[in-house]
Parts: sequence; structure tokens; C-alpha cells
Amino acid sequence: MMTHKLHIQVLDSTGNAEGYLMHPFKVAVYAFSYLTEGEVLVEVDGQNLLVSAGQFILVPENLPILVRHFKDCKGFYGSFTLDFLKDASYPVLRSDSPIIQSFWFDDAVFIGALMKRMITAHEDHDKAFMQSGIDLILGQLRPKSSLAAVPEKFLQLVFDREKMPLSVSEYADMLHVTPNYLNKTVKLHTHRTAIDWIEIARLNMAKQLLKDPSVPIVEVASRVGLDDQSYFSRFFKKKTGLTPSQYRNGK
Repeated sequence: MMTHKLHIQVLDSTGNAEGYLMHPFKVAVYAFSYLTEGEVLVEVDGQNLLVSAGQFILVPENLPILVRHFKDCKGFYGSFTLDFLKDASYPVLRSDSPIIQSFWFDDAVFIGALMKRMITAHEDHDKAFMQSGIDLILGQLRPKSSLAAVPEKFLQLVFDREKMPLSVSEYADMLHVTPNYLNKTVKLHTHRTAIDWIEIARLNMAKQLLKDPSVPIVEVASRVGLDDQSYFSRFFKKKTGLTPSQYRNGK
């Protein structure tokens, strides 16, 4: 069988996942993904990036990747090596950080259709079409296309694994903006409110801590920023359908 240096397949992961339960990984190739539905928050080399429907992400080779959160993701993902390309001079290939590019309306439909055709080409070992397809996509990407500065910095702070989640006002103070501005800009650029992301981070951290039976539940509550254990239990059950004790015992 012919071996290609470009791989592409359909992404169809419904439901939710807590990134704290996953492990970082590295790949010695360029990795990419294009979402047609859903969202994924991925940490790449210490940088938290939110990828939503209509967005393409390109990750340079050998960078550590950790999926922190995803919800109802559909689209495509794959990888390639530089020597597979007909032209390896695209500016985005000289970037040492991830690139996120948004595609809207007709462009989004075109990229989705191109990805589908590339999957067929991969199955048919049609190297020429795969080369043309990935070259066409790389030509559409622009360096430094990422989230706005405040939302990106906010996500960095919220998903800092070494610190407990704080309040919207505390993050606003750290970013030197008002809570109202922080809420508006985070909602605009991520389609979720600031408190939504804080609760996702809090729940992820709680689940990780509950995996360790040596950590009392009252301490879990405190370490995720909810000193009232009864409130923490109500919060956890509302989000998961289980009490912290039931989750810890695998019920």
C-alpha cells in the first residue's frame, strides 16, 4: 500500500470532555483541524486557544498539545509533513506558534467540501489532489490570526492548572478592564460568557481532584474556589447529575 505523508479524516465527537482528564501529546508533524460544528479549547505549548465552528487551526510540529474542553465537535482533522508539500514556502509554515483562521459563508462551505474531497483522495491514494488541496488551504491562512488579546489572556488565566478559578471581577482586575467589558469581549469572541468558562474550569479541576481519594471533598470545594461545601455539591450535581461522592465512587 502506498504511504502518504498527509493524513486526513472526519471528526465527529458529540458530547463533552474535561481536559483535565486528558494528557498532553506531541506529534512530529504539522497537525490541523477544521470545525464545521461545536467548539474545542486546546492548549498548545502552554497557550490556550478556542477553536469554534468555521475555524481552521494549524499546529506546528513537535509542540505539546492538550485538549482542555470540547463540545459536539464535527469537522475534519489530520496531519502532514513538509516534504509532502509541493510548496513549503508559505508564511504560516515559518510560524513557531499555532495559527487560527476563520472562514465564513461561501468560504466555509468551500473549505468543508475541499476537506471531504481530500478524504476521498486519501482513500484513493491520489497524492496529486491531496497536495493541491493542502496547498490551497495553506495559501488561505495568515500568520498571527488568533483570538483577541483580552479573551486569549482571560482563557490563559482561567485554565492555569496551578491556580484555582477566580471571579469575573478578579480576572477583570488582573486584565485591567471592567467586569462588564470582560464579559462582553469574551462573549463576542468565544460565544460563551466569562462565568461559563470559569465554571468549566472549576468543574474540570473538581473532577481531577475527586479522582484522588486522599483529598477530602471539603478540600476539593475550597481548592476550586467554593468554600461552602453544600454549595459546591449543588454546583457539581447540577453540572454532572451526580454528587461529588457519587462521582468519586464511580456511580
